[in-house]
Amino acid sequence: MKQLRLPTCRILCTGCSACYSICPKNCIAMKPDQEGFLYPEIDPEKCTDCNKCRKICPVNKENRRTEAYNGQTVYAAINKNESVRNKSTSGGMFSLLAGEVIRKNGIVFGVKFNGNFAAVHARADTVEGVAAFYGSKYVQSRIGETFKECKLYLDQGKYVAFSGTPCQTGGLKAYLSKDYENLLCIDIICKSVPSPKVWEEYLGYRERKSDSKITGIAFRYKNPSWHNSLLRFQFENGTEYRETGRNDPYLRIFGSDICARYSCYKCSFRTLNRESDITIADFWGIEHLCPEMFDNKGTSLVMINSKKGEEFFEKVREKCVLRRFDINPAIRYNPRAVRSREKPIRRLDKRRKKFFKNLNVLPFDVLVKKYINDSIATKGYRFIRRCLGKIKRMTGAAGE
Repeated sequence: MKQLRLPTCRILCTGCSACYSICPKNCIAMKPDQEGFLYPEIDPEKCTDCNKCRKICPVNKENRRTEAYNGQTVYAAINKNESVRNKSTSGGMFSLLAGEVIRKNGIVFGVKFNGNFAAVHARADTVEGVAAFYGSKYVQSRIGETFKECKLYLDQGKYVAFSGTPCQTGGLKAYLSKDYENLLCIDIICKSVPSPKVWEEYLGYRERKSDSKITGIAFRYKNPSWHNSLLRFQFENGTEYRETGRNDPYLRIFGSDICARYSCYKCSFRTLNRESDITIADFWGIEHLCPEMFDNKGTSLVMINSKKGEEFFEKVREKCVLRRFDINPAIRYNPRAVRSREKPIRRLDKRRKKFFKNLNVLPFDVLVKKYINDSIATKGYRFIRRCLGKIKRMTGAAGE
């Protein structure tokens, strides 16, 4: 019997689907494991050992950019359109970039929720269609046929924008295997991707608690403010659920990294040598670096990673408020751009396995209380922040 040869090992695999997309015999399927993450499975009866899947894998550093763009620049940016900014997670920059692609009669690929509120990659060729890609989705998206569709449109001469995580962008670039002048890649500063299975369980938990079907979900809902954003659920019966990251069960799980994909614990895509042309994220720390750019409504961090990205960004400059920064101060408050969260994987893995073993056994809130406990350092950090906030408010009141 022919030996099964996976493109890369389980711990390194990011689930980008490049191997699935490149297979000439369609013998690779992306299937969920027991934790809900997609991994490639090869049908040994169809496989011809062409080895394309192994060669195309973006975990292989030969398929990656090795040097940072010499002209890399960083901006704090705010979309001047307040309506769009309010609907966005941070400063509303994605809408400007995507809108410019649409103006070129191009195609935008991004992440949206489908009818079951699973995160999937999809395409849009209208401004209205792009609106579905606004906002964060704290779960790994399914790429599906996106890489193949991107190549089809690129080869037709269409302008294409692809938006995704750094590893998904790396997967697309490896799959294409050549530079396209009509391709713009936009990635994000990614903390980690949590289990889709955990997300699915949480959706069921929220519907049972509200005794109603979910009709809308918004991560990082900016009410009351950007820094104090909420996870918001809307239900068919007219009720709503709103909670902060400190108290919401799913966001506490996300923050703990207990159900992150294994490749996220030591992500090789956290680097300034980005595969993307433009990186967008929240500009955390902007209130310290540039108070005039902070109004607690959302400010974007924009990193220009290529000459193409620089030329494209010039076309939207007049539609936003900008301040230029050196790279080091910017990433001081955004460390996930260049390094993974330090985790003792062996110690975490034991608790992680117990967490997933009990995922379908314990009620969701009980599961969180059992396995998600803030460290002493985290509790101390929050206590200090609360004290500093009180001092600041008291000082401000005295000054008045």
